[in-house]
Amino acid sequence: MSKLSLKKCQQIEIDAADPFKNDVLNRKANVEILTQFITSYEQSIVLCIDAGWGQGKTTFIKMWQQSLKNLDIPTIYFNAWESDYTDDALIALIGEIGLSIQELTGEDKTTAEKIIGRIYKFAANFTKAAAPTMANLGIKAASGGLISADEISTAFGNLSESLVKEQITKYEESRKTLGSFKEALSELARCYADGDAHKPLVIFIDELDRCRPNFAIEVLEKAKHLFNVDNIIFVLATDKTQLGHSIRAVYGQGLDVNGYLRRFIDFDYLLPSPVKSDFIISLAKQLGLSEDLNIKLPYHNYTLLNLLKDITHLYKLTLREQEALCNILNIIVRTNNHLTKEEYTLLFLLIILKLKFPDLYKSLNRYNTSKFISNVLENINSQYSSDTDNDIYYFEFLECMLLSVIRPASQFSYEETINDYVRKYNFNDVKKQKLIHSFDMVKGFEITIQDLLIIKNAIEISSSFRLN
Repeated sequence: MSKLSLKKCQQIEIDAADPFKNDVLNRKANVEILTQFITSYEQSIVLCIDAGWGQGKTTFIKMWQQSLKNLDIPTIYFNAWESDYTDDALIALIGEIGLSIQELTGEDKTTAEKIIGRIYKFAANFTKAAAPTMANLGIKAASGGLISADEISTAFGNLSESLVKEQITKYEESRKTLGSFKEALSELARCYADGDAHKPLVIFIDELDRCRPNFAIEVLEKAKHLFNVDNIIFVLATDKTQLGHSIRAVYGQGLDVNGYLRRFIDFDYLLPSPVKSDFIISLAKQLGLSEDLNIKLPYHNYTLLNLLKDITHLYKLTLREQEALCNILNIIVRTNNHLTKEEYTLLFLLIILKLKFPDLYKSLNRYNTSKFISNVLENINSQYSSDTDNDIYYFEFLECMLLSVIRPASQFSYEETINDYVRKYNFNDVKKQKLIHSFDMVKGFEITIQDLLIIKNAIEISSSFRLN
């Protein structure tokens, strides 16, 4: 047992000199393609990096950002979710640009500070007006000593007329200012690029799908309408499906979300899902679990670590789900050193069920053993095909262990159990032979429902820990 290490999984460190040094997902090729794409445009574009929750969007764009910096292409990173406490997305965006000026040096910094000062003044015409509500007007009328209904009505009429004139004036001023605002932005972009007209200013907007619906929509609107300036490129990292839910929450469930988003997003890039990568191996190594899981299983040089990688791939765990699995596993390994290698196999499966199929996981109890095992076996077989995933060969051993829970070795015929199971799922002969071979290894021990409950209890104890 290795030394106690209850730290949580850390974010991937992005080396300034080599952004892809710790890239276990092989994202470098994606970044190179996207860099070539955005540098071929001189016009303003909005590019969306679309990927589901927990698929590594933030790490991806930070690697890309550092890669662009190494090419002397200026960048700004804006976390929209951290800024959605504000009432105005424009203020947040311009504020982030203003803060980034501190990274400039020499004359560029001095020039940029002057330009941003002009931008602040222009932006005042686009910020939200604090329009008085009818309740405010009523308070003003009462505090002004107006008593009769006619007087109050007259007051409301005068105030409403004044308000309308004020808003019209503000609109006219904003239209006149828009050109100056965009010109100042264009100057600022050139300043960031050290005068190189062929280098765009790339503004990354992250976590848009986690924002309040109104704020997310406003960020899109401001990025497209106010920042539509040559050589400024916006890159949105978001889950478009989740963003669509936010938009429908504002405009109604019947809205054509894709049509709506096409107004703001010029190009979509679907971030490829991680293939059978070594990401979870990297996490295990980071947490010091490699030694504990480098235990050989009956098949050749197949280890628990190999199985962890395969079962993670089988169930298509997102990167964030893999982190959650490793955090739970780390606590169990450090606090429970009595698990056998066979029990570890079941531990991996139960943690995944907890993360992906919580209702199935919760149904495990001593009173519905047969139904639970049957449902889990069905779940396993719904994840892969024995015809196409022959490399994932250790799962037959896992299936046989589960079958032995409801039909202990002392009470059943292996041949009968295998035939029943093969018949139920219409397995081919290759699968049947794997099961027969696996059952030969199961004969040496028995897994009981009590063993499963002990493993579940260990998982639940780990859940009592809070990793901040």
